Amino acid sequence: MYNSILQFIEKDIKEIEKMMWKILEGEADTDDLSATIHGLVLGLGKNLQAEIYERVDQEIRDSLVRKKKWNIEQRNEPKKLLDIMGTISFQRTGYKDKQTEEYIYLLDRVLGLGGHQKITLGAAAQILEETVMSSYARGGKRASVTDFVSKQTVMNLVHDTEIEMPLTVPKEKKKMKYLHIVADEDHVAAQFNEVKGDLKKGENGQKSNTLQPKLICLYEDIRNESGENSKSPRYALTGKHYFCGIYKGAGGNEKLWGEVADYINTNYDTEVLERVYIAGDGAAWIKTGSEVLEKSRFVLDKFHMMKYVNTSVTHMLDSIDDVKSEIWEALNGGNKKELKDVYQRILNVTESESKKEEVESALKYFLNNWSGIVIRTEEAGGCWKCCAEGQVSHVLSERMSSRPMGWSSRGCDQMAKLRVYKWNGENIIDLLKFQKKQQEKEERRTQQEELIKELRKRQSGWDYGERLRASVPGIERREMGWLRDMIGRALA
Repeated sequence: MYNSILQFIEKDIKEIEKMMWKILEGEADTDDLSATIHGLVLGLGKNLQAEIYERVDQEIRDSLVRKKKWNIEQRNEPKKLLDIMGTISFQRTGYKDKQTEEYIYLLDRVLGLGGHQKITLGAAAQILEETVMSSYARGGKRASVTDFVSKQTVMNLVHDTEIEMPLTVPKEKKKMKYLHIVADEDHVAAQFNEVKGDLKKGENGQKSNTLQPKLICLYEDIRNESGENSKSPRYALTGKHYFCGIYKGAGGNEKLWGEVADYINTNYDTEVLERVYIAGDGAAWIKTGSEVLEKSRFVLDKFHMMKYVNTSVTHMLDSIDDVKSEIWEALNGGNKKELKDVYQRILNVTESESKKEEVESALKYFLNNWSGIVIRTEEAGGCWKCCAEGQVSHVLSERMSSRPMGWSSRGCDQMAKLRVYKWNGENIIDLLKFQKKQQEKEERRTQQEELIKELRKRQSGWDYGERLRASVPGIERREMGWLRDMIGRALA
């Protein structure tokens, strides 16, 4: 490590001094100085890392534990690792296990690097942070300060990331009488499911090229951030938490709602909880929630009610407002007979057969979801101002379906899950570190643990400070105090 610092002092500081002279002579400005320092400091950081890695590799070669169990097979094997500062280039030693003859790089194992890992967790996190908000291309450009990766590399990273974290158990569970859920799905264009060309054609001869990631938003209440007396209320959900992904079939639906149930049981006192309201469009997967979640009831989402009401009256000309008012009066009053009467009158004046089908379909929709309509007037614990469509647009459509792009089933599922992971306020670097720890638990062997213990003992004898003080000319002078402080902080 001290070699990198020595090189910086002996060579790079001279470059900084030259740039300062150019500024004084009017040949450069402060931006040029900043760019010069930025590049040199990044170079120092990359050189420091490379030197540290190679020093650890040397200690492994000298290790007694290593000599007992691994033979040196190849020295000075090159390795490049993309870090947030840029590409770190270093050399390490290849070994063969004396018993199994497995060829390994012990340095990679000690550093926690996968066999073919080319990107550090920090760089990978930066890629994913940008990718979930914008695009694969922009994510690749955020890999590091100086380097970038291809869209294919970003896609592989998205596909391979395991988006599962254990629930954090709170010190004390929240005591809420009511919880609210809105649920809906986005419609995302599919390029293919598993491999290109595997999209199937339906009875109409058209390819089934739509993926439907399902979104669930659980919240505690709605707060008017503009104040109760504001003429332009702005509502915000409190205690919000998202669940999302492509959960196919009945088993997938139960798994999704099972995750919601686990979250509720972990974070809320279920003895105090009286009701969980599930609002949606009446799709079967949404109604499954009322079967899985205890104390839950399905509520028909007002957005979809409004959609069918408007469809029913578009041909009523100057009577539209009056007829809509009658429909809403029947719906809000929970009066099924009155609703049927209103729709019969609409059908009596509807001439077009296609329009009659639309009106009959709307009535059938309301009758099939009648219990979800009545609950809006019967139970005061409901909180109906939130719309599932808005949540889908905010969390999913903005990235996945509002622009012309196609997805694979895996890519769509992964991106949807990463989006809600971010919207739940989590850090992607924590996800990657957790994933890495889980892999290490499975892969780490007892003999590697013994090697690491020996390396820890050896590291305690690495007195970089003494070597630097002996190697840097004039470091004890008063004006070099800044350098002594820098070294002290770096080695603390």
